Amino acid sequence: MTPLSEFEIAPFSDLDYAGMSVEIRYRGIPVAQLNRDKGLDACELIIPSRFSPADAAFELPLDAFLEALNSAKSLMLELN
Repeated sequence: MTPLSEFEIAPFSDLDYAGMSVEIRYRGIPVAQLNRDKGLDACELIIPSRFSPADAAFELPLDAFLEALNSAKSLMLELN
């Protein structure tokens, strides 16, 4: 199994927000949610926190988070 094939992307919305969110699952476990209720150019990545009170989550701007991930990967490559 390739790493990408272990991910599943599925719609995740209630009736009030139909089409506004998708859930990302890794090996069947929900790990994140993408939300576009502020617009497609302002998507947020929501990562549920297991260390906070119930229903608490981190909300991150998707594009900035992807940039940070790429920067982190570049740094790891530089450190080797």
